[in-house]
Amino acid sequence: MLLTLGLLEFTRAAFFWVYLPFSSKELGLSLSLVGLAWVVHSLTEALSRGIGGFLVQRIGFGAVGVLSGLVGLLALSGTILNPNSWFLLASMLLWGVSISGLQPGYLSFSSRIAVPGREGRAIAYSQFLVMPWIGLGWVLGTFFIRNLPESTSLLLFVALGLVTLLGLTSLGVREPLPKQSLNIRQLMQVLIIVPTAFAQLFLQNLFNLVILKFTLTHLKLTEWQLYLAMGLAATVVFLGAGILGRLPDRRGIWLPLITSLGTLAAIFLLIAQKPSYPYFLLLCLLGGIAFATFVPSWNALLVRLLPTEHRTAIWGSLMVVEGLGAATGPAVGGFLWDWLGPSGPFWGGAVVCGLLIVFYGFVYWRLRRGIAA
Repeated sequence: MLLTLGLLEFTRAAFFWVYLPFSSKELGLSLSLVGLAWVVHSLTEALSRGIGGFLVQRIGFGAVGVLSGLVGLLALSGTILNPNSWFLLASMLLWGVSISGLQPGYLSFSSRIAVPGREGRAIAYSQFLVMPWIGLGWVLGTFFIRNLPESTSLLLFVALGLVTLLGLTSLGVREPLPKQSLNIRQLMQVLIIVPTAFAQLFLQNLFNLVILKFTLTHLKLTEWQLYLAMGLAATVVFLGAGILGRLPDRRGIWLPLITSLGTLAAIFLLIAQKPSYPYFLLLCLLGGIAFATFVPSWNALLVRLLPTEHRTAIWGSLMVVEGLGAATGPAVGGFLWDWLGPSGPFWGGAVVCGLLIVFYGFVYWRLRRGIAA
Protein backbone atom coordinates (compact mmCIF):
# COMPACT_ATOMS: atom_id res chain seq x y z
CA MET A 1 0.00 0.00 0.00
CA LEU A 2 2.91 2.33 0.78
CA LEU A 3 4.49 1.56 -2.60
CA THR A 4 1.18 2.17 -4.38
CA LEU A 5 0.64 5.55 -2.75
CA GLY A 6 4.35 6.43 -2.92
CA LEU A 7 4.60 5.73 -6.65
CA LEU A 8 1.50 7.85 -7.27
CA GLU A 9 3.05 10.76 -5.33
CA PHE A 10 6.31 10.20 -7.21
CA THR A 11 4.49 10.35 -10.56
CA ARG A 12 2.48 13.45 -9.65
CA ALA A 13 5.58 15.33 -8.47
CA ALA A 14 7.58 14.40 -11.57
CA PHE A 15 4.69 15.12 -13.94
CA PHE A 16 3.35 18.40 -12.55
CA TRP A 17 6.52 19.99 -11.18
CA VAL A 18 9.12 18.76 -13.69
CA TYR A 19 7.76 17.28 -16.91
CA LEU A 20 4.96 19.75 -17.68
CA PRO A 21 6.95 22.95 -16.88
CA PHE A 22 9.92 21.81 -18.98
CA SER A 23 7.82 20.40 -21.83
CA SER A 24 4.94 22.89 -21.89
CA LYS A 25 6.30 24.74 -24.95
CA GLU A 26 6.69 21.53 -26.99
CA LEU A 27 3.22 20.40 -25.90
CA GLY A 28 1.67 23.78 -26.73
CA LEU A 29 0.49 24.30 -23.16
CA SER A 30 1.01 27.54 -21.24
CA LEU A 31 2.42 27.53 -17.73
CA SER A 32 -0.75 29.17 -16.46
CA LEU A 33 -2.74 26.24 -17.87
CA VAL A 34 -0.33 23.80 -16.20
CA GLY A 35 -0.85 25.61 -12.90
CA LEU A 36 -4.63 25.54 -13.37
CA ALA A 37 -4.47 21.80 -14.08
CA TRP A 38 -2.69 21.26 -10.76
CA VAL A 39 -5.28 23.37 -8.92
CA VAL A 40 -8.13 21.38 -10.49
CA HIS A 41 -6.41 18.08 -9.73
CA SER A 42 -5.42 18.83 -6.12
CA LEU A 43 -8.72 20.45 -5.16
CA THR A 44 -10.70 17.60 -6.70
CA GLU A 45 -8.62 15.08 -4.79
CA ALA A 46 -9.00 16.97 -1.51
CA LEU A 47 -12.74 17.52 -1.84
CA SER A 48 -13.41 13.92 -2.94
CA ARG A 49 -11.63 12.16 -0.08
CA GLY A 50 -14.83 11.47 1.82
CA ILE A 51 -16.33 9.76 -1.24
CA GLY A 52 -13.00 8.10 -2.00
CA GLY A 53 -12.69 6.74 1.52
CA PHE A 54 -16.22 5.34 1.26
CA LEU A 55 -15.28 3.70 -2.06
CA VAL A 56 -12.14 2.13 -0.57
CA GLN A 57 -14.24 0.76 2.27
CA ARG A 58 -16.74 -0.72 -0.18
CA ILE A 59 -14.56 -2.19 -2.96
CA GLY A 60 -11.11 -2.30 -1.35
CA PHE A 61 -7.81 -0.44 -1.57
CA GLY A 62 -6.48 -2.61 -4.39
CA ALA A 63 -9.44 -1.97 -6.71
CA VAL A 64 -9.14 1.79 -6.18
CA GLY A 65 -5.37 1.51 -6.75
CA VAL A 66 -5.97 -0.20 -10.10
CA LEU A 67 -8.51 2.47 -11.05
CA SER A 68 -6.12 5.30 -10.15
CA GLY A 69 -3.29 3.72 -12.13
CA LEU A 70 -5.42 3.20 -15.23
CA VAL A 71 -6.96 6.70 -15.09
CA GLY A 72 -3.47 8.14 -14.61
CA LEU A 73 -2.15 6.24 -17.62
CA LEU A 74 -5.06 7.52 -19.73
CA ALA A 75 -4.57 11.10 -18.53
CA LEU A 76 -0.81 11.15 -19.15
CA SER A 77 -1.11 9.36 -22.49
CA GLY A 78 -3.63 11.87 -23.83
CA THR A 79 -1.68 14.85 -22.49
CA ILE A 80 1.68 13.70 -23.88
CA LEU A 81 0.58 12.16 -27.19
CA ASN A 82 -2.22 14.55 -28.13
CA PRO A 83 -2.06 17.62 -25.86
CA ASN A 84 -5.29 19.57 -25.50
CA SER A 85 -6.17 22.08 -22.81
CA TRP A 86 -9.70 20.77 -22.19
CA PHE A 87 -8.55 17.16 -22.11
CA LEU A 88 -5.78 18.10 -19.67
CA LEU A 89 -8.18 19.77 -17.24
CA ALA A 90 -10.86 17.07 -17.52
CA SER A 91 -8.41 14.18 -17.16
CA MET A 92 -6.67 15.79 -14.19
CA LEU A 93 -10.06 16.21 -12.51
CA LEU A 94 -10.90 12.53 -13.04
CA TRP A 95 -7.45 11.46 -11.88
CA GLY A 96 -7.91 13.50 -8.71
CA VAL A 97 -11.20 11.74 -7.98
CA SER A 98 -9.71 8.29 -8.66
CA ILE A 99 -6.85 8.66 -6.16
CA SER A 100 -8.79 10.49 -3.45
CA GLY A 101 -9.51 7.39 -1.36
CA LEU A 102 -6.01 5.94 -1.28
CA GLN A 103 -4.55 8.07 1.48
CA PRO A 104 -7.45 7.66 3.95
CA GLY A 105 -7.53 3.96 3.09
CA TYR A 106 -3.79 3.62 3.70
CA LEU A 107 -3.92 5.46 7.03
CA SER A 108 -7.02 3.62 8.21
CA PHE A 109 -5.47 0.26 7.37
CA SER A 110 -2.24 1.29 9.15
CA SER A 111 -4.22 2.11 12.28
CA ARG A 112 -6.08 -1.21 12.08
CA ILE A 113 -3.00 -3.44 11.78
CA ALA A 114 -0.85 -1.45 14.21
CA VAL A 115 0.22 -3.11 17.46
CA PRO A 116 -2.39 -2.16 20.07
CA GLY A 117 -1.14 0.82 22.03
CA ARG A 118 1.15 2.02 19.22
CA GLU A 119 -1.41 3.40 16.78
CA GLY A 120 -0.33 7.04 17.09
CA ARG A 121 3.27 6.27 16.18
CA ALA A 122 2.27 3.81 13.46
CA ILE A 123 0.12 6.38 11.66
CA ALA A 124 2.72 9.13 12.11
CA TYR A 125 5.40 7.03 10.41
CA SER A 126 2.94 5.88 7.77
CA GLN A 127 2.54 9.58 6.89
CA PHE A 128 6.27 10.32 7.09
CA LEU A 129 7.21 7.42 4.80
CA VAL A 130 5.10 8.77 1.93
CA MET A 131 6.84 12.17 1.93
CA PRO A 132 10.23 11.07 0.47
CA TRP A 133 8.47 9.82 -2.67
CA ILE A 134 7.48 13.39 -3.51
CA GLY A 135 11.10 14.53 -3.25
CA LEU A 136 12.23 11.52 -5.29
CA GLY A 137 9.82 12.55 -8.04
CA TRP A 138 11.40 16.01 -8.14
CA VAL A 139 14.98 14.68 -8.13
CA LEU A 140 14.63 11.75 -10.51
CA GLY A 141 12.27 13.65 -12.78
CA THR A 142 14.78 16.52 -13.01
CA PHE A 143 17.62 14.09 -13.77
CA PHE A 144 15.66 12.48 -16.60
CA ILE A 145 14.34 15.72 -18.13
CA ARG A 146 17.87 17.17 -18.26
CA ASN A 147 19.83 14.09 -19.28
CA LEU A 148 17.33 11.69 -20.87
CA PRO A 149 14.43 13.93 -21.90
CA GLU A 150 12.93 11.43 -24.33
CA SER A 151 12.75 8.80 -21.58
CA THR A 152 10.98 10.99 -19.03
CA SER A 153 7.51 10.06 -20.23
CA LEU A 154 8.53 6.38 -20.15
CA LEU A 155 9.54 6.81 -16.50
CA LEU A 156 6.06 8.17 -15.71
CA PHE A 157 4.30 5.35 -17.57
CA VAL A 158 6.40 2.69 -15.83
CA ALA A 159 5.59 4.20 -12.42
CA LEU A 160 1.84 4.22 -13.13
CA GLY A 161 2.05 0.72 -14.58
CA LEU A 162 3.59 -0.43 -11.30
CA VAL A 163 0.77 1.33 -9.42
CA THR A 164 -1.74 -0.69 -11.43
CA LEU A 165 0.11 -3.98 -10.81
CA LEU A 166 0.46 -3.26 -7.10
CA GLY A 167 -3.25 -2.53 -6.97
CA LEU A 168 -3.91 -5.94 -8.47
CA THR A 169 -1.79 -7.59 -5.78
CA SER A 170 -3.77 -5.71 -3.10
CA LEU A 171 -7.25 -6.73 -4.27
CA GLY A 172 -7.64 -8.83 -1.14
CA VAL A 173 -7.04 -5.86 1.17
CA ARG A 174 -10.49 -4.93 2.40
CA GLU A 175 -11.75 -2.79 5.23
CA PRO A 176 -14.50 -4.29 7.42
CA LEU A 177 -17.88 -3.35 5.99
CA PRO A 178 -20.17 -1.44 8.39
CA LYS A 179 -22.83 -3.64 9.92
CA GLN A 180 -24.87 -0.63 11.00
CA SER A 181 -25.02 3.10 10.37
CA LEU A 182 -23.52 5.73 12.63
CA ASN A 183 -25.50 6.39 15.78
CA ILE A 184 -25.82 9.76 17.52
CA ARG A 185 -23.07 8.93 20.00
CA GLN A 186 -20.58 8.08 17.24
CA LEU A 187 -21.64 11.09 15.20
CA MET A 188 -20.90 13.39 18.14
CA GLN A 189 -17.43 11.88 18.39
CA VAL A 190 -16.80 12.77 14.75
CA LEU A 191 -18.33 16.26 14.82
CA ILE A 192 -16.41 17.24 17.94
CA ILE A 193 -13.04 17.03 16.13
CA VAL A 194 -14.04 18.67 12.83
CA PRO A 195 -12.96 22.21 13.90
CA THR A 196 -9.60 20.85 15.04
CA ALA A 197 -9.10 18.95 11.78
CA PHE A 198 -9.42 22.30 10.00
CA ALA A 199 -7.25 24.23 12.44
CA GLN A 200 -4.28 21.89 12.67
CA LEU A 201 -3.52 21.95 8.92
CA PHE A 202 -4.44 25.62 8.73
CA LEU A 203 -1.73 26.17 11.33
CA GLN A 204 0.84 24.13 9.42
CA ASN A 205 0.25 26.14 6.24
CA LEU A 206 -0.12 29.57 7.81
CA PHE A 207 3.52 30.43 7.10
CA ASN A 208 3.94 29.01 3.58
CA LEU A 209 3.85 32.37 1.79
CA VAL A 210 5.88 34.37 4.31
CA ILE A 211 8.45 32.12 6.00
CA LEU A 212 11.09 32.46 3.28
CA LYS A 213 10.76 36.24 3.14
CA PHE A 214 10.75 36.52 6.94
CA THR A 215 13.85 34.41 7.48
CA LEU A 216 15.91 35.83 4.61
CA THR A 217 15.01 39.51 4.89
CA HIS A 218 14.13 40.01 8.56
CA LEU A 219 16.22 37.39 10.35
CA LYS A 220 19.00 37.96 7.79
CA LEU A 221 19.64 34.25 7.32
CA THR A 222 21.42 32.80 4.31
CA GLU A 223 19.74 30.08 2.30
CA TRP A 224 22.08 27.45 3.75
CA GLN A 225 21.36 28.60 7.29
CA LEU A 226 17.65 28.20 6.56
CA TYR A 227 18.18 24.76 5.03
CA LEU A 228 20.17 23.70 8.10
CA ALA A 229 17.39 24.87 10.41
CA MET A 230 14.72 23.08 8.35
CA GLY A 231 16.84 19.91 8.19
CA LEU A 232 17.36 19.99 11.94
CA ALA A 233 13.63 20.34 12.62
CA ALA A 234 12.72 17.61 10.09
CA THR A 235 15.28 15.19 11.53
CA VAL A 236 14.05 15.77 15.07
CA VAL A 237 10.44 15.21 13.95
CA PHE A 238 11.24 11.96 12.14
CA LEU A 239 13.45 10.50 14.87
CA GLY A 240 11.52 11.96 17.78
CA ALA A 241 8.10 10.68 16.77
CA GLY A 242 9.11 7.12 17.63
CA ILE A 243 10.24 8.12 21.12
CA LEU A 244 7.88 10.94 21.98
CA GLY A 245 4.97 9.12 20.35
CA ARG A 246 5.10 6.65 23.23
CA LEU A 247 3.60 9.31 25.47
CA PRO A 248 0.13 9.45 23.84
CA ASP A 249 0.19 5.73 23.06
CA ARG A 250 1.05 4.67 26.62
CA ARG A 251 0.30 7.58 28.95
CA GLY A 252 -2.80 9.12 27.36
CA ILE A 253 -3.22 11.71 24.63
CA TRP A 254 -4.37 14.82 26.48
CA LEU A 255 -1.26 15.97 28.35
CA PRO A 256 1.19 15.50 25.42
CA LEU A 257 -1.32 17.01 22.99
CA ILE A 258 -1.92 20.17 25.02
CA THR A 259 1.73 20.49 26.09
CA SER A 260 2.98 20.27 22.49
CA LEU A 261 0.49 22.95 21.42
CA GLY A 262 1.54 25.20 24.28
CA THR A 263 5.19 24.74 23.32
CA LEU A 264 4.42 25.63 19.69
CA ALA A 265 2.54 28.75 20.79
CA ALA A 266 5.55 29.89 22.85
CA ILE A 267 7.92 29.18 19.93
CA PHE A 268 5.81 31.27 17.53
CA LEU A 269 5.79 34.18 19.98
CA LEU A 270 9.58 33.97 20.38
CA ILE A 271 10.19 33.79 16.61
CA ALA A 272 8.04 36.91 16.25
CA GLN A 273 10.71 38.72 18.32
CA LYS A 274 13.24 38.11 15.47
CA PRO A 275 15.80 36.02 17.37
CA SER A 276 19.47 35.56 16.50
CA TYR A 277 20.46 32.53 14.43
CA PRO A 278 21.67 30.31 17.33
CA TYR A 279 18.47 31.13 19.20
CA PHE A 280 16.46 30.41 16.04
CA LEU A 281 18.17 26.98 15.72
CA LEU A 282 17.22 26.22 19.32
CA LEU A 283 13.61 27.18 18.60
CA CYS A 284 13.62 24.90 15.52
CA LEU A 285 14.92 22.06 17.69
CA LEU A 286 12.16 22.64 20.26
CA GLY A 287 9.60 23.01 17.47
CA GLY A 288 10.65 19.63 16.04
CA ILE A 289 10.21 18.04 19.48
CA ALA A 290 6.78 19.64 19.88
CA PHE A 291 5.62 18.58 16.42
CA ALA A 292 7.00 15.04 16.94
CA THR A 293 4.74 14.89 20.00
CA PHE A 294 1.72 16.54 18.40
CA VAL A 295 1.43 14.31 15.29
CA PRO A 296 1.24 10.95 17.13
CA SER A 297 -1.07 12.53 19.73
CA TRP A 298 -3.47 13.79 17.04
CA ASN A 299 -3.40 10.41 15.29
CA ALA A 300 -4.00 8.56 18.55
CA LEU A 301 -6.98 10.85 19.20
CA LEU A 302 -8.45 9.98 15.80
CA VAL A 303 -8.00 6.26 16.37
CA ARG A 304 -9.79 6.48 19.71
CA LEU A 305 -12.69 8.61 18.49
CA LEU A 306 -13.37 7.24 14.99
CA PRO A 307 -15.46 4.04 14.88
CA THR A 308 -13.51 1.23 13.23
CA GLU A 309 -16.23 0.15 10.81
CA HIS A 310 -16.64 3.66 9.35
CA ARG A 311 -13.04 4.84 9.84
CA THR A 312 -11.90 5.02 6.21
CA ALA A 313 -14.90 7.02 5.00
CA ILE A 314 -14.84 9.34 8.02
CA TRP A 315 -11.08 9.84 7.76
CA GLY A 316 -11.50 10.81 4.14
CA SER A 317 -14.20 13.33 5.10
CA LEU A 318 -11.92 14.81 7.77
CA MET A 319 -9.20 15.15 5.14
CA VAL A 320 -11.58 17.32 3.13
CA VAL A 321 -11.81 19.63 6.14
CA GLU A 322 -8.03 19.47 6.59
CA GLY A 323 -7.60 20.37 2.92
CA LEU A 324 -9.75 23.46 3.39
CA GLY A 325 -7.55 24.48 6.32
CA ALA A 326 -4.42 23.93 4.25
CA ALA A 327 -5.87 26.00 1.39
CA THR A 328 -6.86 29.00 3.53
CA GLY A 329 -3.79 29.06 5.78
CA PRO A 330 -1.39 30.79 3.32
CA ALA A 331 -3.97 33.48 2.46
CA VAL A 332 -4.52 34.31 6.13
CA GLY A 333 -0.76 34.35 6.71
CA GLY A 334 -0.33 36.89 3.93
CA PHE A 335 -3.18 39.00 5.31
CA LEU A 336 -1.66 39.00 8.82
CA TRP A 337 1.69 40.07 7.34
CA ASP A 338 0.07 43.02 5.57
CA TRP A 339 -2.06 43.95 8.60
CA LEU A 340 0.29 43.41 11.53
CA GLY A 341 3.71 43.34 9.88
CA PRO A 342 6.27 40.52 9.51
CA SER A 343 5.59 39.15 13.00
CA GLY A 344 1.82 39.00 12.40
CA PRO A 345 1.63 35.42 11.09
CA PHE A 346 3.55 34.14 14.11
CA TRP A 347 1.25 35.96 16.51
CA GLY A 348 -1.63 34.43 14.56
CA GLY A 349 -0.05 30.98 14.90
CA ALA A 350 0.20 31.42 18.67
CA VAL A 351 -3.48 32.42 18.82
CA VAL A 352 -4.49 29.34 16.79
CA CYS A 353 -2.50 27.10 19.16
CA GLY A 354 -4.24 28.77 22.11
CA LEU A 355 -7.65 28.17 20.56
CA LEU A 356 -6.74 24.53 19.92
CA ILE A 357 -5.73 24.13 23.57
CA VAL A 358 -9.08 25.56 24.66
CA PHE A 359 -10.94 23.31 22.22
CA TYR A 360 -9.06 20.16 23.26
CA GLY A 361 -9.75 21.07 26.88
CA PHE A 362 -13.45 21.30 26.01
CA VAL A 363 -13.31 17.91 24.23
CA TYR A 364 -11.60 16.35 27.25
CA TRP A 365 -14.23 17.79 29.56
CA ARG A 366 -17.01 16.44 27.35
CA LEU A 367 -15.40 13.02 27.27
CA ARG A 368 -15.06 12.99 31.03
CA ARG A 369 -18.72 13.97 31.31
CA GLY A 370 -19.59 10.88 29.24
CA ILE A 371 -21.09 12.71 26.25
CA ALA A 372 -18.55 10.99 23.98
CA ALA A 373 -16.76 7.71 24.56
